[in-house]
Amino acid sequence: MPSRRRRSWFVGLGATALVVALAACGAEDQPPAVATAGGPGTQPSTTAAATGVVAEYVEAQRQWVACLRERGFQVPDPDPRGRVDLRAPGVPKKGDPKWMEAQKTCAKYSVPIPDELEEKPPALTAEEVGHRRAYARCMRENGVADFPDPGPDGYWPQDNDNGGGPAVSEQQAAAQYRAGQICEPVLHGQPSTTPDPNATGRG
Repeated sequence: MPSRRRRSWFVGLGATALVVALAACGAEDQPPAVATAGGPGTQPSTTAAATGVVAEYVEAQRQWVACLRERGFQVPDPDPRGRVDLRAPGVPKKGDPKWMEAQKTCAKYSVPIPDELEEKPPALTAEEVGHRRAYARCMRENGVADFPDPGPDGYWPQDNDNGGGPAVSEQQAAAQYRAGQICEPVLHGQPSTTPDPNATGRG
């Protein structure tokens, strides 16, 4: 959903997914099922996928995957556009110290996503942008003090860190999940609600 660089907590806006994904999941946490470029509904052209820069990017992703496998993580192969599914079995939670160390070691293979593969999000209306700003305020008012405002276009910045964003404590994750429950209706122009005491974040 957001544009090019997404912060670790932005894993999908809606039904509290913005924070739910972060709230308890390891591969949670991971940027939309995919660690790299693109997302549902994003279809780069065949011509773009065949360019040399894209081929170089995919090869770099293969090296990144191979590096992680050498360190004991069964990360799946990248798809033809270089995307890696970090929800697959064998991918640990982001808080795993060994996973975080592997991310640092293998970061030398990370390269910027080519423009040809960049997700081009749809333009938001002024009303939708206003709802997202109100959502950010609501999150801060309900315990997520560092929750940022969206940009002028209504989108939050993206991290493209191959799932290596900062880990959060269980206490932080619980606070984010609760705030997400309260504030989710605000995204749709409705009043905030009260959290469901029986609901829990799941990855």
